[in-house]
Amino acid sequence: MKNIKTILKHLQLPYNDKIKIQRCLKLLTKGLPIHLTNNINHMYLKGETLYFVTKHQAINFELYQKLNDIKSMLRFIQNKMNKCNSVKITSIKCFTKYIKKENKINYKKELNKFYIKNSKGEFKNLAKNKKIYDCFEEIRDKLKNN
Repeated sequence: MKNIKTILKHLQLPYNDKIKIQRCLKLLTKGLPIHLTNNINHMYLKGETLYFVTKHQAINFELYQKLNDIKSMLRFIQNKMNKCNSVKITSIKCFTKYIKKENKINYKKELNKFYIKNSKGEFKNLAKNKKIYDCFEEIRDKLKNN
């Protein structure tokens, strides 16, 4: 049974370039700080421009601040590691993808309707104190009259 790498080498599909690009972008994201990688939605290459799609606008600002570091990291990956040689990136841009959050709060309150059966005054009076015993008997009389 052949593994995926050997099959891709034999086929020479146009997808092979896309796989190389994705591997290169994955290497690039491993070199970024964790708080940046967590806030990057995805990355893609269009022409010779690398686009970062972020979750928040503050991350765009931080990526633009670290633009020189990202470019030097790309040069290091291409020259020293001999990976991503076929990928040419001349400029880097980033933007935020706005995703509207849906409100999960239901404004309609579901009322739990329940009905309690009316008491008929049938219970044992176990009170030992005379005053409490009389109070329970008054309650029993009122329940039986209703």
